[in-house]
Amino acid sequence: MKNGKKNKTHWKISLAALFAVVLISVGLNYYFSNAYQLSFFQNGSESIVALILCAAFLLVIVIVNLITSRLFKGAPKSVHNPKAVRRFMAVFCAVILFFTMWVYPLAEKASYINKIENALALSEQQQGDEEITVLFMSSERKCMRTNTSNCHSQSYQNAFFLKNNLSTQKEVQVRIRALDSEQNELKVIDSDIMTLEAGELKLVETEESFDEASIWSRSSFETDRRVQSYESLYRYRDID
Repeated sequence: MKNGKKNKTHWKISLAALFAVVLISVGLNYYFSNAYQLSFFQNGSESIVALILCAAFLLVIVIVNLITSRLFKGAPKSVHNPKAVRRFMAVFCAVILFFTMWVYPLAEKASYINKIENALALSEQQQGDEEITVLFMSSERKCMRTNTSNCHSQSYQNAFFLKNNLSTQKEVQVRIRALDSEQNELKVIDSDIMTLEAGELKLVETEESFDEASIWSRSSFETDRRVQSYESLYRYRDID
């Protein structure tokens, strides 16, 4: 009886912690949506990727379960319990979907907003008499473990921002020459022609930016090595 009560208590604590995480994340998403005009949910293509990932894991578990059921047909539940496997499958898929469709996008939003805040602060220091401010914010690999060979094969994703310091709406295009720590040229790339409202700050988007990704998951362009500095040349015009 004591063990049963302890198990129930542990389940209640786990459910309460999960409920608290969900409430906090909903609150943060609501704040991000209102304060920074970010979508509450990730876009459809990213959700489809999450569903495909879940389906792939589910298919593997189903195949293993079918093979195990054949090998241990008639075995006691202590050896093979199909109901327990189905419960595990449901919980496992729910956890995968929760993290890929909710937790990970929330972390990406927080990182993107941090870049925006840093870019705004930096633009106040740099703008001077410039009509348009070009800001380099980050050059990073999106990899969980940077000490693995898989991570070393990934490109660096670079985030640049543009800020319109003028009092009217403008169409802006910038050319960026990315340099490494030894001032070697890594890439020269032109941005898309971007529309910026007066005082607006935007992520620089190029032909390499993935338009189907949510704005917080995008980068300006990729390089094989980390960008350490840059040179830029911009042009702008009034919108007809």
